[in-house]
Amino acid sequence: MAGAATGSETVESVRDVHRMHEDWSGRTTGVDAVVRHARAQVPFYRRMPGDELGTFPIVDRATHSLRPDDFRAARPAGSRTLTSSGTSGSPLRVAVDDAAWYGVNYHFFAQIAQLAGIARDEFTTGHLGVLFVSNKAGRGSFVKPLPSLNSALYARLQLRAAGDIVRVYDRLRAKILYGKPTYLLDLRAALLGHGLGRPPWSPRLLLVSGEPLHSDDRARLADYFDAPVVDALASTEGGLIAAGTVHGEGYEVFSDNVRLEVRTDAGDVGESGTGELVLTNLLYRDTVFLRYRTGDHAELYTGSDGTQSLVRLWGREPEVVRLRTGALPSESITNRLGLLPGLRDFQLVSTAEPAVLRWAPDAAVDDPGTLPAALRAAVGELFPHEEITLEQCDRITPLGGKKRRYV
Repeated sequence: MAGAATGSETVESVRDVHRMHEDWSGRTTGVDAVVRHARAQVPFYRRMPGDELGTFPIVDRATHSLRPDDFRAARPAGSRTLTSSGTSGSPLRVAVDDAAWYGVNYHFFAQIAQLAGIARDEFTTGHLGVLFVSNKAGRGSFVKPLPSLNSALYARLQLRAAGDIVRVYDRLRAKILYGKPTYLLDLRAALLGHGLGRPPWSPRLLLVSGEPLHSDDRARLADYFDAPVVDALASTEGGLIAAGTVHGEGYEVFSDNVRLEVRTDAGDVGESGTGELVLTNLLYRDTVFLRYRTGDHAELYTGSDGTQSLVRLWGREPEVVRLRTGALPSESITNRLGLLPGLRDFQLVSTAEPAVLRWAPDAAVDDPGTLPAALRAAVGELFPHEEITLEQCDRITPLGGKKRRYV
């Protein structure tokens, strides 16, 4: 849902990756370990009274951006940098050491595979294990090893530079197909555009992160690629935070990586409840995030044994869409409009006057002329007293951008 945790274009040798794996394996995690480190090494936290996490203040991106050196260790262990995309504000640069870099960029996939029930021995040394699909300009392709997945390979495919996409995709057979939902939907559209009603191969798992996964997009991806979908909540600040099950029921929080709290609209902070997620990153040591407001909204549950899960996650999309003449749960609108035959995508702009429904036809539709009538009928059922303008688009989410369904 939130921005995917991806690193800069550092060239890493096999030896580099294995060394980082060793550093990660020796990292001490847990709330107590990161609090002790912060009090000893990070200027912002040296001045804080108390040694319990709950005594530390809630901070946000603006605080980190205005005073970045205050949140960085006095004796940093590494020089690698993660940079946020900036789609939800100005980009944030996060310094990390080798252990954290490995956790964010490599161990990430081992944790997802374990959650999805894919055993390590299903991955073959030297063969493609994870294929990341991107349509973001300026990003190069790469191939890197994944020691925690039996030294299978992780590759990135740039759609815009792929050439013969059918031939390229046919050759790059991987257990896990990974990308933002819109990236994988662009891959689907490209294959459909070449007349492939079904892809040449199906992965064991579709992994998506980096933007909201709506129920209609989940259905499109699962149906076309004939594979279960796991939605991961990841960010530059948090790394891998949580991931949904292959059945799409709730999200498991990765307690080795993070500790979550929730801040209600009234400003109360607790370990269970509904509101904005507050993150403590347990892996980072060079730039430290304790009790950091993520901007993502969810219903958090913490069990008596300390395990955490997200009962519901809507991230930065509204849970309720309000128009001039009424309001509806956003999921109700998605369920009614999203699966109309021949529709690829839609966006409801409620801030316009009158409201605008942008829509794009699917790649396999020869004549989208029947869609406007179906959309008008569905909108009329949802908002019978609202004037809504329909606007046909070639695409809605810009290349490399982040989907916003309701604006």
